[in-house]
Amino acid sequence: MKYKIIFALLLFFIISCSGSSYNFSEVTIKGGMLPEYNRNIEDAAVGAFAPVPTGADLYGNPITISTRIGLEEKKSSIIVFLAHWCSHCQREVPMIQKFIDSNGFPQNINIFSVATHIDKTRNNYPPDEWLEREKYTVPTIFDDEENKIAESFGLSAFPYWVFLNPDGTVYMRHAGSLSEDQFNQVMTAGSNYEIK
Repeated sequence: MKYKIIFALLLFFIISCSGSSYNFSEVTIKGGMLPEYNRNIEDAAVGAFAPVPTGADLYGNPITISTRIGLEEKKSSIIVFLAHWCSHCQREVPMIQKFIDSNGFPQNINIFSVATHIDKTRNNYPPDEWLEREKYTVPTIFDDEENKIAESFGLSAFPYWVFLNPDGTVYMRHAGSLSEDQFNQVMTAGSNYEIK
């Protein structure tokens, strides 16, 4: 009887701690790594093929970040890397969602997010609850505990943007926030990304 009570308490503890939060993915990455981004030098990643990560989304479903979704033809893609504790990221998410609510998803660009550097000791945790509160509809992949996706894309600061050509090569990378005007220009520009 004593063991049944201990087992029941242990099971309750595991269930209550896990909740519905998808804090980490089991991640697989195809392709090589990009060098760490440094805004002060010419970006050696431009023209290189980006990694193709697979993991879990906001609801625990499998997701792959690629310039092709399903059988659709390849499109330019935008990937924004977000940390739940980053105040700039917390401003970026509603800005992105506002554009989508007003304009829908663009026909010629895929947009993805990566929730990375997840830390339960920092504010705004867990990230899935934050994104659900924001009613964020951008397909989002959760990084693993080693932040392998972020590392493979050469993340150096938050938020971190990677712009891909339809063939999967890097068009450009950007560390830091985009203004609403800059983001709107990028989203309506098609494959000719320009950040002014």
